[in-house]
Amino acid sequence: MSMSKLAAPGDGGGWADLPRDLLESVLASLPVPDRLRFPAVCTAWHSAAASTSPTAAAAPPSPWLMLPSNPTARGRRAAAAKFLSLAEGRAYSIPQPPPVASDRLVVGSSPDGWLVTADAHSELHLLNPVTGAQVALPPAATLPFVSAARLPDGHVVSYDLRCRFAAAAADGGGCGGGEEEEVLVLPPEMLAPDMLRFEVYEKAIVVSPPQRRKTPTLPSPAAGETTWEGYAVLLICHPLSRLVVARAGDAAWALLDAPARRCWVDAVVHADAGPGAADVGRRRQVVYAMDAAGCVEAWDMGAATAPAPARSRKVAPPCRCSSRSCAMSAACRKYLVELAPGRLLQVHRLREAAHARYGCWEPRPERVEYTTTGVELFEWGAAGAGGVGRWVEVDGKGASSVLGGRALFLGKSASLCVPADGGEVRGNCVYFTDDGPWSHERCHEVAPDVGVLDLAGGSYRPPRGAARDLLWKWPPPVWVFPSCAT
Repeated sequence: MSMSKLAAPGDGGGWADLPRDLLESVLASLPVPDRLRFPAVCTAWHSAAASTSPTAAAAPPSPWLMLPSNPTARGRRAAAAKFLSLAEGRAYSIPQPPPVASDRLVVGSSPDGWLVTADAHSELHLLNPVTGAQVALPPAATLPFVSAARLPDGHVVSYDLRCRFAAAAADGGGCGGGEEEEVLVLPPEMLAPDMLRFEVYEKAIVVSPPQRRKTPTLPSPAAGETTWEGYAVLLICHPLSRLVVARAGDAAWALLDAPARRCWVDAVVHADAGPGAADVGRRRQVVYAMDAAGCVEAWDMGAATAPAPARSRKVAPPCRCSSRSCAMSAACRKYLVELAPGRLLQVHRLREAAHARYGCWEPRPERVEYTTTGVELFEWGAAGAGGVGRWVEVDGKGASSVLGGRALFLGKSASLCVPADGGEVRGNCVYFTDDGPWSHERCHEVAPDVGVLDLAGGSYRPPRGAARDLLWKWPPPVWVFPSCAT
Protein backbone atom coordinates (compact mmCIF):
# COMPACT_ATOMS: atom_id res chain seq x y z
CA MET A 1 0.00 0.00 0.00
CA SER A 2 1.41 3.37 -0.97
CA MET A 3 1.65 6.33 1.36
CA SER A 4 -0.82 8.26 -0.82
CA LYS A 5 -3.49 5.68 -0.06
CA LEU A 6 -2.82 5.89 3.65
CA ALA A 7 -3.00 9.67 3.82
CA ALA A 8 -4.10 12.17 1.24
CA PRO A 9 -2.54 15.66 1.28
CA GLY A 10 -3.99 17.70 4.06
CA ASP A 11 -5.29 14.74 6.06
CA GLY A 12 -2.58 15.15 8.65
CA GLY A 13 -1.96 11.38 8.70
CA GLY A 14 0.86 9.22 7.35
CA TRP A 15 3.43 6.57 8.20
CA ALA A 16 4.61 8.62 11.16
CA ASP A 17 1.14 8.61 12.68
CA LEU A 18 0.61 4.85 12.79
CA PRO A 19 -0.41 3.62 16.26
CA ARG A 20 2.50 2.78 18.55
CA ASP A 21 1.31 -0.77 19.23
CA LEU A 22 1.09 -1.42 15.48
CA LEU A 23 4.62 -0.12 14.92
CA GLU A 24 5.98 -2.29 17.73
CA SER A 25 4.17 -5.33 16.34
CA VAL A 26 5.62 -4.77 12.87
CA LEU A 27 9.10 -4.15 14.24
CA ALA A 28 9.09 -7.37 16.25
CA SER A 29 8.35 -9.44 13.13
CA LEU A 30 10.99 -7.89 10.86
CA PRO A 31 14.28 -9.61 9.95
CA VAL A 32 17.39 -8.15 11.56
CA PRO A 33 18.50 -5.98 8.59
CA ASP A 34 15.09 -4.29 8.41
CA ARG A 35 14.99 -3.84 12.18
CA LEU A 36 18.24 -1.92 11.90
CA ARG A 37 16.80 0.32 9.17
CA PHE A 38 13.48 0.86 10.96
CA PRO A 39 14.56 3.69 13.33
CA ALA A 40 15.90 5.79 10.44
CA VAL A 41 12.47 6.25 8.81
CA CYS A 42 11.25 9.05 11.09
CA THR A 43 11.22 10.26 14.69
CA ALA A 44 8.11 8.27 15.61
CA TRP A 45 9.58 5.04 14.28
CA HIS A 46 12.85 5.73 16.08
CA SER A 47 10.93 6.18 19.32
CA ALA A 48 8.99 2.93 18.76
CA ALA A 49 12.22 1.04 18.11
CA ALA A 50 13.80 2.42 21.28
CA SER A 51 10.88 1.27 23.42
CA THR A 52 10.47 -2.19 21.88
CA SER A 53 12.27 -5.11 23.49
CA PRO A 54 14.89 -6.46 21.03
CA THR A 55 14.01 -9.98 22.14
CA ALA A 56 10.34 -9.61 21.22
CA ALA A 57 10.73 -11.05 17.72
CA ALA A 58 7.95 -13.42 16.72
CA ALA A 59 10.39 -15.98 15.29
CA PRO A 60 14.11 -16.67 15.73
CA PRO A 61 16.27 -14.82 13.18
CA SER A 62 17.68 -16.66 10.20
CA PRO A 63 21.38 -17.44 10.78
CA TRP A 64 24.11 -15.47 9.07
CA LEU A 65 27.49 -16.69 7.87
CA MET A 66 30.43 -14.50 8.85
CA LEU A 67 32.53 -14.46 5.67
CA PRO A 68 36.27 -14.16 5.11
CA SER A 69 37.60 -10.86 3.80
CA ASN A 70 38.87 -10.32 0.28
CA PRO A 71 42.46 -9.17 0.90
CA THR A 72 42.78 -7.81 -2.66
CA ALA A 73 39.62 -5.69 -2.68
CA ARG A 74 40.16 -1.97 -3.13
CA GLY A 75 39.13 0.16 -0.23
CA ARG A 76 38.62 -2.90 1.96
CA ARG A 77 37.53 -1.75 5.40
CA ALA A 78 39.46 -3.75 7.95
CA ALA A 79 37.16 -2.39 10.66
CA ALA A 80 34.06 -3.91 9.01
CA ALA A 81 32.98 -7.54 8.97
CA LYS A 82 31.02 -9.18 6.17
CA PHE A 83 27.97 -11.35 6.85
CA LEU A 84 25.88 -13.44 4.46
CA SER A 85 22.16 -13.56 5.28
CA LEU A 86 20.98 -17.06 4.44
CA ALA A 87 17.37 -15.92 4.11
CA GLU A 88 18.21 -13.20 1.57
CA GLY A 89 21.29 -14.66 -0.10
CA ARG A 90 22.99 -11.27 0.14
CA ALA A 91 25.92 -9.98 2.17
CA TYR A 92 26.09 -7.07 4.61
CA SER A 93 29.19 -5.18 5.68
CA ILE A 94 28.85 -4.01 9.28
CA PRO A 95 31.43 -1.77 11.03
CA GLN A 96 32.87 -3.30 14.19
CA PRO A 97 34.42 -1.72 17.28
CA PRO A 98 38.19 -2.03 17.81
CA PRO A 99 40.18 -4.20 17.61
CA VAL A 100 39.64 -4.31 13.86
CA ALA A 101 37.60 -7.16 12.41
CA SER A 102 40.47 -8.39 10.25
CA ASP A 103 42.47 -9.17 13.41
CA ARG A 104 39.74 -11.20 15.12
CA LEU A 105 39.43 -14.96 15.32
CA VAL A 106 35.95 -16.14 16.35
CA VAL A 107 36.17 -19.05 18.79
CA GLY A 108 32.50 -19.27 19.74
CA SER A 109 29.02 -17.87 19.23
CA SER A 110 25.66 -18.09 20.95
CA PRO A 111 22.00 -18.09 19.88
CA ASP A 112 21.70 -14.76 21.70
CA GLY A 113 23.69 -13.00 18.99
CA TRP A 114 27.03 -12.81 20.83
CA LEU A 115 30.42 -13.89 19.49
CA VAL A 116 33.52 -14.78 21.49
CA THR A 117 36.50 -13.34 19.62
CA ALA A 118 40.26 -13.45 20.12
CA ASP A 119 42.30 -10.51 18.86
CA ALA A 120 45.87 -10.41 17.58
CA HIS A 121 47.14 -10.50 21.19
CA SER A 122 44.90 -13.49 22.03
CA GLU A 123 42.74 -11.35 24.29
CA LEU A 124 39.11 -12.47 24.41
CA HIS A 125 35.97 -10.34 24.00
CA LEU A 126 32.24 -10.89 23.90
CA LEU A 127 30.94 -9.06 20.83
CA ASN A 128 27.51 -8.42 19.35
CA PRO A 129 28.49 -7.77 15.71
CA VAL A 130 25.10 -6.23 14.86
CA THR A 131 24.97 -3.58 17.59
CA GLY A 132 28.70 -3.20 18.22
CA ALA A 133 28.30 -3.92 21.94
CA GLN A 134 31.48 -5.41 23.39
CA VAL A 135 32.60 -6.84 26.73
CA ALA A 136 36.23 -7.59 27.59
CA LEU A 137 36.84 -10.99 29.20
CA PRO A 138 39.67 -11.64 31.70
CA PRO A 139 43.19 -11.36 30.24
CA ALA A 140 44.76 -14.38 28.57
CA ALA A 141 47.60 -14.24 31.10
CA THR A 142 45.11 -15.12 33.86
CA LEU A 143 44.41 -18.58 32.41
CA PRO A 144 45.53 -21.06 35.12
CA PHE A 145 48.18 -22.63 32.89
CA VAL A 146 49.46 -19.50 31.13
CA SER A 147 51.96 -16.83 32.18
CA ALA A 148 53.04 -13.75 30.25
CA ALA A 149 56.48 -12.32 29.59
CA ARG A 150 56.22 -8.54 29.49
CA LEU A 151 58.32 -5.53 28.64
CA PRO A 152 58.82 -2.86 31.33
CA ASP A 153 55.84 -0.95 29.91
CA GLY A 154 53.60 -3.99 30.45
CA HIS A 155 53.39 -5.01 26.79
CA VAL A 156 53.14 -8.80 26.38
CA VAL A 157 55.91 -10.23 24.20
CA SER A 158 55.15 -13.95 24.69
CA TYR A 159 53.04 -16.44 26.59
CA ASP A 160 54.41 -19.46 28.44
CA LEU A 161 52.21 -22.53 28.40
CA ARG A 162 52.69 -24.68 31.51
CA CYS A 163 51.54 -28.18 30.60
CA ARG A 164 51.03 -29.76 34.01
CA PHE A 165 47.68 -31.37 34.64
CA ALA A 166 45.99 -34.43 36.08
CA ALA A 167 44.60 -37.22 33.95
CA ALA A 168 42.52 -40.29 34.67
CA ALA A 169 44.45 -43.43 35.50
CA ALA A 170 44.65 -46.17 32.90
CA ASP A 171 41.94 -48.17 34.67
CA GLY A 172 39.73 -45.16 35.25
CA GLY A 173 37.20 -46.35 32.73
CA GLY A 174 36.60 -43.02 31.01
CA CYS A 175 33.37 -41.32 31.99
CA GLY A 176 33.23 -40.97 35.75
CA GLY A 177 36.06 -43.47 36.15
CA GLY A 178 38.20 -44.32 39.14
CA GLU A 179 39.64 -41.85 41.58
CA GLU A 180 43.28 -42.74 41.04
CA GLU A 181 45.07 -40.20 38.87
CA GLU A 182 48.47 -39.42 37.52
CA VAL A 183 50.08 -36.07 36.86
CA LEU A 184 51.30 -35.39 33.33
CA VAL A 185 54.08 -32.86 32.88
CA LEU A 186 54.99 -31.76 29.36
CA PRO A 187 57.87 -29.47 28.39
CA PRO A 188 56.86 -25.80 28.70
CA GLU A 189 56.10 -24.03 25.45
CA MET A 190 56.59 -20.37 24.58
CA LEU A 191 54.07 -18.84 22.18
CA ALA A 192 53.95 -15.50 20.42
CA PRO A 193 51.01 -13.32 21.58
CA ASP A 194 48.92 -14.05 18.47
CA MET A 195 49.65 -17.81 18.53
CA LEU A 196 48.03 -18.59 21.88
CA ARG A 197 44.56 -18.32 20.32
CA PHE A 198 45.43 -20.97 17.71
CA GLU A 199 47.10 -23.40 20.07
CA VAL A 200 44.82 -23.15 23.14
CA TYR A 201 41.36 -21.76 22.31
CA GLU A 202 39.42 -24.78 21.07
CA LYS A 203 35.85 -23.50 21.53
CA ALA A 204 33.99 -20.99 23.69
CA ILE A 205 30.41 -21.39 24.93
CA VAL A 206 28.35 -18.43 26.12
CA VAL A 207 26.62 -19.89 29.18
CA SER A 208 24.57 -16.75 29.78
CA PRO A 209 24.64 -13.54 27.70
CA PRO A 210 25.59 -10.11 29.02
CA GLN A 211 22.85 -7.86 30.32
CA ARG A 212 23.31 -4.13 30.07
CA ARG A 213 23.13 -1.98 33.17
CA LYS A 214 23.55 1.76 32.95
CA THR A 215 25.20 3.29 35.98
CA PRO A 216 24.40 7.01 36.44
CA THR A 217 27.33 9.32 36.92
CA LEU A 218 27.37 12.87 38.27
CA PRO A 219 26.74 15.57 37.29
CA SER A 220 24.99 14.14 34.18
CA PRO A 221 23.10 10.89 34.91
CA ALA A 222 22.07 10.65 31.26
CA ALA A 223 25.70 10.22 30.30
CA GLY A 224 26.27 7.32 32.66
CA GLU A 225 28.70 4.50 32.02
CA THR A 226 27.46 1.16 30.72
CA THR A 227 28.36 -1.93 32.68
CA TRP A 228 27.56 -5.55 31.92
CA GLU A 229 26.34 -8.19 34.31
CA GLY A 230 24.98 -11.73 34.40
CA TYR A 231 27.25 -13.26 31.76
CA ALA A 232 29.35 -16.41 31.93
CA VAL A 233 31.67 -17.95 29.33
CA LEU A 234 33.05 -21.49 29.25
CA LEU A 235 36.27 -22.05 27.29
CA ILE A 236 37.53 -25.44 26.10
CA CYS A 237 41.33 -25.31 26.07
CA HIS A 238 43.55 -27.64 24.08
CA PRO A 239 46.01 -29.37 24.17
CA LEU A 240 45.51 -29.37 27.92
CA SER A 241 41.93 -30.67 27.69
CA ARG A 242 40.72 -28.26 30.36
CA LEU A 243 37.53 -26.31 30.96
CA VAL A 244 37.87 -22.77 32.29
CA VAL A 245 35.13 -20.29 33.11
CA ALA A 246 34.79 -16.52 33.49
CA ARG A 247 31.79 -14.70 34.91
CA ALA A 248 30.78 -11.07 35.09
CA GLY A 249 33.11 -9.29 37.49
CA ASP A 250 35.84 -11.96 37.41
CA ALA A 251 39.40 -10.69 37.08
CA ALA A 252 40.77 -14.11 36.06
CA TRP A 253 39.76 -17.38 34.43
CA ALA A 254 39.05 -20.27 36.81
CA LEU A 255 39.33 -24.01 36.27
CA LEU A 256 36.01 -25.77 36.12
CA ASP A 257 37.14 -29.39 35.72
CA ALA A 258 39.62 -29.99 38.52
CA PRO A 259 41.09 -32.50 38.30
CA ALA A 260 40.99 -32.95 34.52
CA ARG A 261 39.94 -36.37 33.31
CA ARG A 262 39.22 -36.26 29.59
CA CYS A 263 39.66 -34.45 26.29
CA TRP A 264 36.64 -32.17 25.96
CA VAL A 265 35.42 -31.45 22.42
CA ASP A 266 32.06 -29.69 22.73
CA ALA A 267 29.57 -28.30 25.22
CA VAL A 268 26.01 -26.99 25.13
CA VAL A 269 23.89 -24.97 27.52
CA HIS A 270 20.96 -26.90 28.95
CA ALA A 271 17.63 -25.30 28.07
CA ASP A 272 15.70 -25.66 31.30
CA ALA A 273 11.97 -25.75 30.59
CA GLY A 274 10.99 -25.79 34.26
CA PRO A 275 10.01 -22.93 36.57
CA GLY A 276 11.94 -19.76 35.88
CA ALA A 277 12.60 -20.70 32.25
CA ALA A 278 11.63 -17.19 31.16
CA ASP A 279 14.50 -15.81 33.24
CA VAL A 280 17.59 -16.10 31.05
CA GLY A 281 19.91 -15.80 34.02
CA ARG A 282 18.29 -18.79 35.71
CA ARG A 283 17.61 -20.82 32.59
CA ARG A 284 21.16 -20.97 31.28
CA GLN A 285 23.24 -22.28 34.12
CA VAL A 286 23.61 -26.04 33.51
CA VAL A 287 26.20 -27.01 30.90
CA TYR A 288 26.58 -30.40 29.24
CA ALA A 289 30.18 -31.11 28.18
CA MET A 290 31.21 -34.00 25.91
CA ASP A 291 34.60 -35.62 25.59
CA ALA A 292 36.26 -37.26 22.58
CA ALA A 293 34.78 -40.65 23.49
CA GLY A 294 31.25 -39.28 23.48
CA CYS A 295 30.83 -39.28 27.25
CA VAL A 296 28.70 -36.42 28.63
CA GLU A 297 28.85 -34.76 32.04
CA ALA A 298 26.89 -31.82 33.45
CA TRP A 299 28.00 -28.84 35.52
CA ASP A 300 25.72 -26.50 37.42
CA MET A 301 27.38 -23.19 36.68
CA GLY A 302 25.02 -21.36 39.00
CA ALA A 303 26.20 -23.44 41.94
CA ALA A 304 29.89 -22.94 41.20
CA THR A 305 31.73 -19.96 42.57
CA ALA A 306 35.15 -19.03 41.32
CA PRO A 307 37.84 -19.99 41.90
CA ALA A 308 36.52 -23.27 43.35
CA PRO A 309 35.57 -25.78 40.62
CA ALA A 310 32.09 -27.21 40.30
CA ARG A 311 31.31 -30.87 40.78
CA SER A 312 29.98 -32.61 37.71
CA ARG A 313 27.49 -35.42 37.35
CA LYS A 314 27.49 -38.17 34.78
CA VAL A 315 24.82 -37.83 32.11
CA ALA A 316 25.70 -40.33 29.37
CA PRO A 317 28.37 -43.00 28.75
CA PRO A 318 30.75 -43.12 25.76
CA CYS A 319 29.39 -43.47 22.24
CA ARG A 320 31.02 -45.52 19.50
CA CYS A 321 30.90 -44.44 15.88
CA SER A 322 30.66 -47.19 13.27
CA SER A 323 32.85 -45.33 10.81
CA ARG A 324 36.50 -46.27 10.56
CA SER A 325 37.44 -42.60 10.31
CA CYS A 326 35.94 -41.94 13.74
CA ALA A 327 39.11 -43.28 15.34
CA MET A 328 41.07 -40.47 13.66
CA SER A 329 40.52 -37.09 15.28
CA ALA A 330 41.31 -35.24 12.04
CA ALA A 331 38.72 -37.27 10.09
CA CYS A 332 35.84 -37.06 12.58
CA ARG A 333 34.60 -34.09 14.56
CA LYS A 334 32.01 -34.59 17.29
CA TYR A 335 29.30 -32.21 18.43
CA LEU A 336 26.65 -32.24 21.13
CA VAL A 337 23.18 -30.84 20.42
CA GLU A 338 20.19 -30.53 22.72
CA LEU A 339 17.07 -31.14 20.61
CA ALA A 340 14.73 -30.42 23.54
CA PRO A 341 15.28 -30.03 27.28
CA GLY A 342 17.22 -33.14 28.33
CA ARG A 343 17.04 -34.70 24.84
CA LEU A 344 20.61 -35.04 23.55
CA LEU A 345 21.99 -35.78 20.10
CA GLN A 346 25.57 -36.52 19.12
CA VAL A 347 26.66 -35.57 15.63
CA HIS A 348 29.77 -37.19 14.19
CA ARG A 349 30.99 -35.20 11.19
CA LEU A 350 33.00 -37.38 8.81
CA ARG A 351 35.59 -35.96 6.45
CA GLU A 352 37.79 -37.16 3.60
CA ALA A 353 40.71 -35.87 1.59
CA ALA A 354 39.83 -32.84 -0.49
CA HIS A 355 39.97 -34.60 -3.86
CA ALA A 356 36.92 -36.63 -2.86
CA ARG A 357 34.79 -33.52 -3.24
CA TYR A 358 36.39 -31.74 -6.21
CA GLY A 359 33.90 -31.06 -8.96
CA CYS A 360 30.95 -30.51 -6.61
CA TRP A 361 30.98 -26.78 -7.10
CA GLU A 362 32.94 -24.11 -8.91
CA PRO A 363 35.22 -22.31 -8.57
CA ARG A 364 37.41 -24.85 -6.84
CA PRO A 365 39.29 -23.80 -3.71
CA GLU A 366 42.96 -23.36 -4.49
CA ARG A 367 43.95 -25.41 -1.46
CA VAL A 368 41.82 -27.61 0.77
CA GLU A 369 42.99 -30.29 3.19
CA TYR A 370 39.69 -32.12 3.62
CA THR A 371 35.96 -31.75 3.07
CA THR A 372 32.91 -32.99 4.92
CA THR A 373 31.39 -36.10 3.36
CA GLY A 374 28.66 -37.13 5.80
CA VAL A 375 27.42 -37.30 9.36
CA GLU A 376 26.33 -39.97 11.78
CA LEU A 377 23.68 -39.19 14.39
CA PHE A 378 23.31 -40.80 17.83
CA GLU A 379 20.37 -40.05 20.10
CA TRP A 380 20.61 -40.47 23.85
CA GLY A 381 18.06 -42.93 25.18
CA ALA A 382 17.70 -42.61 28.95
CA ALA A 383 16.73 -45.89 30.62
CA GLY A 384 14.04 -46.44 33.22
CA ALA A 385 14.60 -47.12 36.89
CA GLY A 386 17.57 -49.40 37.42
CA GLY A 387 18.46 -49.48 33.73
CA VAL A 388 21.45 -48.11 31.83
CA GLY A 389 20.86 -45.59 29.09
CA ARG A 390 22.74 -45.74 25.80
CA TRP A 391 23.37 -43.89 22.57
CA VAL A 392 21.27 -45.19 19.69
CA GLU A 393 22.42 -44.63 16.12
CA VAL A 394 19.88 -42.87 13.91
CA ASP A 395 19.82 -44.11 10.32
CA GLY A 396 19.11 -41.93 7.31
CA LYS A 397 15.39 -42.61 7.38
CA GLY A 398 15.11 -41.81 11.07
CA ALA A 399 16.99 -38.50 10.84
CA SER A 400 13.91 -36.60 9.65
CA SER A 401 11.82 -37.79 12.58
CA VAL A 402 14.56 -37.06 15.12
CA LEU A 403 15.25 -33.57 13.77
CA GLY A 404 11.58 -32.88 13.18
CA GLY A 405 12.24 -30.94 9.98
CA ARG A 406 14.83 -28.72 11.63
CA ALA A 407 18.41 -27.99 10.55
CA LEU A 408 21.69 -28.55 12.39
CA PHE A 409 24.30 -25.79 12.59
CA LEU A 410 27.82 -26.94 13.46
CA GLY A 411 31.27 -25.37 13.78
CA LYS A 412 32.92 -22.98 16.19
CA SER A 413 29.43 -21.60 16.73
CA ALA A 414 27.03 -23.02 19.28
CA SER A 415 25.88 -26.48 18.17
CA LEU A 416 22.19 -25.89 17.51
CA CYS A 417 19.08 -27.42 15.98
CA VAL A 418 17.28 -24.54 14.24
CA PRO A 419 13.73 -24.45 12.80
CA ALA A 420 13.55 -24.35 9.01
CA ASP A 421 12.35 -21.00 7.68
CA GLY A 422 10.74 -22.25 4.49
CA GLY A 423 13.51 -20.64 2.47
CA GLU A 424 17.26 -21.08 2.52
CA VAL A 425 17.35 -22.78 5.95
CA ARG A 426 16.02 -26.18 4.98
CA GLY A 427 14.96 -28.94 7.30
CA ASN A 428 16.95 -32.17 7.72
CA CYS A 429 20.13 -30.50 6.53
CA VAL A 430 23.47 -29.91 8.25
CA TYR A 431 25.03 -26.44 7.89
CA PHE A 432 28.71 -26.60 8.84
CA THR A 433 31.80 -24.42 8.95
CA ASP A 434 35.43 -25.37 9.28
CA ASP A 435 36.66 -26.07 12.80
CA GLY A 436 39.33 -28.68 12.32
CA PRO A 437 42.74 -28.61 13.98
CA TRP A 438 43.65 -24.95 13.68
CA SER A 439 47.00 -23.28 13.21
CA HIS A 440 48.13 -19.90 11.98
CA GLU A 441 49.13 -21.42 8.64
CA ARG A 442 45.89 -23.34 8.23
CA CYS A 443 43.63 -20.35 8.85
CA HIS A 444 45.58 -18.11 6.47
CA GLU A 445 46.49 -20.56 3.71
CA VAL A 446 43.80 -23.25 3.50
CA ALA A 447 40.36 -22.67 1.98
CA PRO A 448 37.65 -23.35 4.58
CA ASP A 449 35.41 -26.40 4.62
CA VAL A 450 31.95 -24.81 4.57
CA GLY A 451 28.73 -26.19 3.14
CA VAL A 452 25.25 -27.61 3.44
CA LEU A 453 24.73 -31.38 3.63
CA ASP A 454 21.30 -32.83 2.85
CA LEU A 455 20.76 -35.82 5.14
CA ALA A 456 18.08 -37.30 2.90
CA GLY A 457 19.89 -37.27 -0.43
CA GLY A 458 23.49 -36.80 0.69
CA SER A 459 23.96 -33.81 -1.63
CA TYR A 460 26.54 -31.18 -0.75
CA ARG A 461 26.72 -27.53 -1.74
CA PRO A 462 28.02 -24.20 -0.46
CA PRO A 463 25.53 -21.75 1.08
CA ARG A 464 23.74 -19.73 -1.60
CA GLY A 465 25.70 -16.61 -2.42
CA ALA A 466 28.87 -17.65 -0.57
CA ALA A 467 30.94 -19.56 -3.16
CA ARG A 468 33.02 -16.57 -4.28
CA ASP A 469 33.74 -15.33 -0.76
CA LEU A 470 34.80 -18.80 0.37
CA LEU A 471 37.83 -18.57 -1.89
CA TRP A 472 39.29 -16.31 0.81
CA LYS A 473 40.54 -17.70 4.07
CA TRP A 474 40.71 -15.13 6.86
CA PRO A 475 38.93 -14.68 9.20
CA PRO A 476 37.63 -18.27 9.23
CA PRO A 477 33.84 -18.39 8.57
CA VAL A 478 31.47 -18.97 11.48
CA TRP A 479 27.70 -19.09 11.96
CA VAL A 480 26.18 -16.03 13.60
CA PHE A 481 22.70 -15.82 15.06
CA PRO A 482 22.06 -12.07 14.75
CA SER A 483 20.33 -10.11 17.46
CA CYS A 484 19.64 -6.43 18.05
CA ALA A 485 19.62 -6.99 21.81
CA THR A 486 22.29 -5.32 23.88
